[in-house]
Amino acid sequence: MNVTREIVKDLLPLYVAGEASEDSRAAVEEWLRTDPELSRLAAELRDDFALPPATGMPQTSGRAALAATKTLLRRRSWLLALALLFTGLPVSFAWDSSGLRFFMLRDAPLMSLISLAAALGLWITFGVVARRLRVTGL
Repeated sequence: MNVTREIVKDLLPLYVAGEASEDSRAAVEEWLRTDPELSRLAAELRDDFALPPATGMPQTSGRAALAATKTLLRRRSWLLALALLFTGLPVSFAWDSSGLRFFMLRDAPLMSLISLAAALGLWITFGVVARRLRVTGL
């Protein structure tokens, strides 16, 4: 196959990025020795492919984000379970001096209010955690 100047121009981005095969690299280097315009173009591409300076971001930032997401998922699960428990508690049962008895909201109003207040706090916290997890798409 005859390697033309246009083929070498097409291969230049791969060559500069270091992704070209051995044969392609040899063909491009041969053309670069003989063609000053292609050499100039390759130098411009090298400048374009230059890596930006390091941002100082720690290598473990991905692991830290994953750990934080896992923690939020566990917290969301526990908050949901507890919020459901405290929401249903006022309509389930009560215990007092006579023992355990099933009741409705009318049988133990103070305990029902305490349970519903705890449920409200848990539901609000659950909403906050769920909103924070929305960023991750979970």
